[in-house]
Amino acid sequence: MQFKLDVNDSRSGIRLDFKLPVEFYFPEHDNTISGVMVNVSVHGMLIELVEGQQSSIISTQDECVAKVVFSGHGSKLVIEDLRSRVVRVDKKQLAIQFIKPLEWFLLFNVYKGRQLR
Repeated sequence: MQFKLDVNDSRSGIRLDFKLPVEFYFPEHDNTISGVMVNVSVHGMLIELVEGQQSSIISTQDECVAKVVFSGHGSKLVIEDLRSRVVRVDKKQLAIQFIKPLEWFLLFNVYKGRQLR
């Protein structure tokens, strides 16, 4: 895990490099997209899309509901109902902004050993 802060970056807050599986449900399209989180902040996250996902139907400002899963050896911890808005999308990546700040942000530091390798 690495903290990222670029003085030339207009975004506020610190981002953490963190790899976890995520799912996004888009009610407007009745479609779910899966991917792997690349980094996360209190205000949003960047996702690498699973190859073959239909990102072409998604556009900037579309609303979605995110679900993040921390997997353990005998259980899993799920953060769900993360209401979000798309701020950038292309064939390989999706950037979202949370409607409300991520109150569980500190968990990412606690569970740094549970991320994908």
